[in-house]
Amino acid sequence: MSVQTGQAVPSGPVSRRFKDRARYRFDLFRADPNPIWIRELKQAVRLARTPVILCVLTMLMTMLIAGIGGLAAADASPSTTGITLFHVFFSLAYFVVTLVGPTVAANGIAAEREGRTWEAVLLAGLPPGMIARGKFLAAYTTISLYIVMLAPVGALPFLFGGVTATETIVAFLFLFLIALMSVAFGLALSSKMTSMRGAIAVTLLLALPFSIITFILFGPVLSIAAHKAWPGVPEGPPIWLPTAYSRAPFDIVYVMSLFVGPVVAVVVPAWFMYEVTIANLTSPTDDRSTGLKRWFLVCVPILALVGTAPIIGAIRPQETMALSMLSLGVFFLILTFCVFLFQGDAIGPSRRVTAHWDRVRTGSFSRFLGPSVTRTALLQLVIGVLGLGLLAALGAVLSATRQSYAWEGPEQVVLFALYCVGFFVFQLGLGTYARARSSTATTARLILAGTVVALLITPWVIAAIVGVLGSSGGWNDDLLSVAAPSPFFVFYAIDKVDDSTPGFAPFASVLCSFAYLILGFISLIAAGRRSAQIIDQHNKMLAETDRLLAQEDEAAESARIEAERAQAEAAAQAANPPAAENAQLVFTGAAEEPT
Repeated sequence: MSVQTGQAVPSGPVSRRFKDRARYRFDLFRADPNPIWIRELKQAVRLARTPVILCVLTMLMTMLIAGIGGLAAADASPSTTGITLFHVFFSLAYFVVTLVGPTVAANGIAAEREGRTWEAVLLAGLPPGMIARGKFLAAYTTISLYIVMLAPVGALPFLFGGVTATETIVAFLFLFLIALMSVAFGLALSSKMTSMRGAIAVTLLLALPFSIITFILFGPVLSIAAHKAWPGVPEGPPIWLPTAYSRAPFDIVYVMSLFVGPVVAVVVPAWFMYEVTIANLTSPTDDRSTGLKRWFLVCVPILALVGTAPIIGAIRPQETMALSMLSLGVFFLILTFCVFLFQGDAIGPSRRVTAHWDRVRTGSFSRFLGPSVTRTALLQLVIGVLGLGLLAALGAVLSATRQSYAWEGPEQVVLFALYCVGFFVFQLGLGTYARARSSTATTARLILAGTVVALLITPWVIAAIVGVLGSSGGWNDDLLSVAAPSPFFVFYAIDKVDDSTPGFAPFASVLCSFAYLILGFISLIAAGRRSAQIIDQHNKMLAETDRLLAQEDEAAESARIEAERAQAEAAAQAANPPAAENAQLVFTGAAEEPT
């Protein structure tokens, strides 16, 4: 029986089928909802300012939309006015969601820590995942109320015309999806902060530029590409996606761009921030790696497959080459981010983690996803190289089959892919070795970041010092290859591939790619040996500690046995005195008898 709802809590699923397990999860959620969520909702109901804030926000938005509509209706047709109001309302609603959502979520965990109630939450025995889900549901419920209160105002453009009901509904659905990411972003930051004011300040400082950049990039900028793909979608307006759903022809591009793309764009970052929140709430001696590695194992291959869509969708050879290198570059940046992310992994599992594995009989694959910097590097190496290889092979093949000009071939794609693979393996090896040699993840990240920045800039500085860039006779390609260790040099080498005199630049780029690859593998091997030494020393220390504790326990047990034996002998002597004392007592008693 649930304490919160008074309903009977369902038992475990009767089978392992997905349908039965989903039904069990739904029945469990209905009968025994998340306790953190219920507590947050009860606290929000007691606050008198919540309905006041919602009412004031709705009134301000209504007056703004009504004022803009009145001004626009004086000089434009009703349909044009409706389209204008549609873009204005949902643009403002986007900023409300992306700024208010992270702020509301930032109060969740930081307020618990600042109010000194976080220890009480931990003592309740709730796992970090349940706490994160409860805080997320509470913040998402709050921001959903904002969207629901603004719904009548958002329906006003539909009354003017120019906007269909489908576009309005789709726009509101995307507001809920954007709210999901915003809340997850604020919660991930809040889980790392100890002060509520600090959490709100940092969240706003990061959310404001990020929301502006995202609005411009996925709004007016991406509408240009959407207009080229579907001429019925207008070019330039920020809220073009709902229009594309009703005006674009239904085909494979429609499905990939308007269904698969938005789902991946929402699920991947939201899942990542959820796992980051759980990792920040978990004790350092517990397993903080499995969730993030599970996300990497599932989402990064999906991102690689999504990266093949623009390569396949390109028509002209030059577009195929450019989009192939764009997909490779974006995927390389994602892998670089993951290298820095997983530098926070532990050298190996703690005794607490291994004891839990032994108790629940964890399998070998789940143990592989556990804390271990070398196993994490191996996972990144396999998935990263396979993903880059897939994108490179597809881009090279399609570039060769669609070739129509002499300078358009797969050589540029292969050259760029080789440098991406080599430098990725180098970063992975150096980052893993730095983590194995450092006591903290921050030090390892600083070492890797400093090395990467130095490699980006220093080769060009050296080239400038030797007078290559500033020579009066122009650039000397062979001498300019001094800058080949810089990753930026690959773009210069790509430009020189199909020249009549390519010079040494392409060969220098390939040479540096293999050099980085070899250095990366050497660093990975050295990191594996160093990690094995650390784990072996740690196990020896634990074994020695166990031996000393066992000796202390044995000595204490021997002392206890001796003490008990002494007490037993003393008690026996007190109960049975010696024979001489008994004789003296008998003689004394006979002498005292009356005659």
